[in-house]
Amino acid sequence: MKLKQRICSSALAFFTFFHLFGNAQTLDEKFEPGRGFIGVEKVYLQFDKPYYAIGDTIYFKAYITFGAENKLSALSGILHAELVSQDNKVFKALNLMITAGTAHGDFTLSDGLKKGNYYVRAYTNWMRNEGNNALFERMISIGDGGLKSTFEDGNLLKIKNKVSTQMNTKIDVQFFPEGGQLVTGNYSKMAFKILGQDGLGKKAEGVVTDENGVEVLKFHTGHAGMGSFNLVPKKGKTYKAIINFSDGSTKTIALPKANDQGYTFSLNNNDADTIRIRIAGGCNSPVQELKLIAQACGKIYYAVENISDNKYFSIAIPKSKFPSGIIEFTLQSPTGEPLIERLAFIEHPVSLKLNLNAQKQKYAIREKVKFTLDAKNNNKPSVGSYSVAVIDEDKVTTDTLNESTIMTSLLLTADLKGYIEQPGYYFSHQTEETRTDLDNLLLTQGYRYFTWKQIADTTVPKYQPEKAINISGTVKRGNKPIAGAEVKLFSNAGGMFMLDTITDMKGRFEFAGLIFPDSTKFVIQSKVKKAQDNVTLQLDTPALVYMPIMPVPEEIKSSNEANLAVYVLKARQFYGEQKKYGINQRPQMLNEIKIEARKETSVIPHSQNLNGAGAADHILTSKDIERFICGRLSDCLQGVFGLHFVNGSPTGGALIIDGTFVDLDTFATLQADDIEGIEILRPGSHYAAIYGSRMANGGIIVTTKRAKKQNQYYRYAPGVITYMPKGFYKAREFYSPQYDNPHTNQKMADLRSTIYWNPNIITDKDGKASFSYFNADGKGTYRVVIEGIDADGNLGRQVLRYKVE
Repeated sequence: MKLKQRICSSALAFFTFFHLFGNAQTLDEKFEPGRGFIGVEKVYLQFDKPYYAIGDTIYFKAYITFGAENKLSALSGILHAELVSQDNKVFKALNLMITAGTAHGDFTLSDGLKKGNYYVRAYTNWMRNEGNNALFERMISIGDGGLKSTFEDGNLLKIKNKVSTQMNTKIDVQFFPEGGQLVTGNYSKMAFKILGQDGLGKKAEGVVTDENGVEVLKFHTGHAGMGSFNLVPKKGKTYKAIINFSDGSTKTIALPKANDQGYTFSLNNNDADTIRIRIAGGCNSPVQELKLIAQACGKIYYAVENISDNKYFSIAIPKSKFPSGIIEFTLQSPTGEPLIERLAFIEHPVSLKLNLNAQKQKYAIREKVKFTLDAKNNNKPSVGSYSVAVIDEDKVTTDTLNESTIMTSLLLTADLKGYIEQPGYYFSHQTEETRTDLDNLLLTQGYRYFTWKQIADTTVPKYQPEKAINISGTVKRGNKPIAGAEVKLFSNAGGMFMLDTITDMKGRFEFAGLIFPDSTKFVIQSKVKKAQDNVTLQLDTPALVYMPIMPVPEEIKSSNEANLAVYVLKARQFYGEQKKYGINQRPQMLNEIKIEARKETSVIPHSQNLNGAGAADHILTSKDIERFICGRLSDCLQGVFGLHFVNGSPTGGALIIDGTFVDLDTFATLQADDIEGIEILRPGSHYAAIYGSRMANGGIIVTTKRAKKQNQYYRYAPGVITYMPKGFYKAREFYSPQYDNPHTNQKMADLRSTIYWNPNIITDKDGKASFSYFNADGKGTYRVVIEGIDADGNLGRQVLRYKVE
């Protein structure tokens, strides 16, 4: 008994009794395609600038990677990108085609969008298996860039003062034992995090005392309100922390209670080449063969087991076995149950060097700038995909510590839960202090990726990778599915094409692997041998995906507002100059036009209104719409009969185009000259009853001129429907004026804030690429940021500045 007590109290006596874990290969097999969890995708978006104004276009390049090695993914073919409000309303949703692991797109910030903080999120269908934390999400502040902007020069100082003087009284303090628990008599590291009411870290210092008030140690916060201290809890003792804050207030927090049973996990990551791990069991912990697993993004990189009967053991692991980024170490019981976990950040030297060279350091306004790119991986030419953004820093201020980069995102924040304060701090200047602060972040922030229960689960994941767009549905007669029915899919968009298939025993059909642009209209026809008049064809429509917004501290939002105020003033000047020359005009409805409601049943002869043509609360004909000066249909209808549109989409009610319910994005693409007529059903109207619950909030029924033409060829009979699914979005090309072209307007002031954006820079076999553009009229410092990934998954980034005089 005395020997047992002596061993339990010896927290520094460790022995190595590990050998390679023989079952590692068995676990690895579970990651093969078709056998459950097969790996993790991540998404990173580079934007042309950090914030925008209404009237701007958000340009972005997406990098979709697979696994911890960050190789460009070949798993998914569709990236979903959304612009979302703070109340989680999706204003715009895009399907982007993933090519060689990359995609690019844009969001136009049209009139009707209110200023405020929005979110851009991006994800693949496969990422949904990991839950909402898996997706890429970034807050984007949008100001009112119109000529009636509420930002004035005098308000800027008030905003900055508001940010700097705002105080928070509610403080949250949390303690996190390394590995998850304290064990009596075992050496442990205790991490802590102190957050203010604004969600940001706060400075503090304090002492730890025992239950008798005897001081045990002192501690203080490091970066972002985090820190750690070492503690050996004694049997029968309890501990508390007395914390002193900068405003003079104090708070007392009880530390987690130590247990006699369990294990502690001590990880030393200070050595450049080796990670050292010590495992210690408590006095009452059973002697058992424990397993240590090291994994990242669904792949096991190292696995060993303890074959001795000692509760104390240690191991040294070469860092060369791991990729750069976060590695999760898990101690398992003999049955595979996770006992304790610990995260570590592996930092290998950056092998990919992006040598971006300009001809000189100073340029004139409107002068042509030429850049050459020389990409090398370990001093060898590297083929890769890159994107470059050039901004005028006098118009756009960048917060480099809070800036999201390809490094901070794919190596750090993509793997952690919640908001990470100043992620750039950990990468800007690597020192012993920043490495310690990063380790404290991992001890407190928590890990996002899958649990060991998912490893053991061999069921097919709920969400499968999307390679292309599928159109599927069911053919029924009454409520009974029809097997063997012939189904045809055809469209005349871009040239006539047709596909056909046969329904299975459940009446199901599918047209898989389709690639088509947005606003493509299909006709789907089902044909059976008997009783065709009773046939119905039901399509599978994508379910609404609800993903909660990740909270962002209010202080960050306020800080963005201060920077945005400066930018908006410049944006107003930019759009004012464009208006002077008739460029980028915003469509407006003529005030003197007055539309009267009509009820003639013949005004829209090709309408597929189930009540009958013209049977609606309000009607607009093509002649009515022609009296408006506008482009998009939503611009024409703004305010008519109480209709309200945001970013091209109505704020409520159902949408029907040519007899088919459609989503907001499809409606937003409609142009005024496409329309034969519009029928409006108000909420609660008796006209809406025939449509059931989908029309409970009213709706808009649109008949297009295309439908009129198609009715000359197709008879809309039982088993025949039209369908406009969401296709692939074609990204806009960034406009950069060419001042060596005689047709370019030389008189208009060039007040651009984004000087250049190019999402498609590909280095050749020699690692070379080049690009060029013309400066704007803004004098000062221009910032050039290039980011990307090479064919081997190496991440690259370079920031360069030059002067314009």
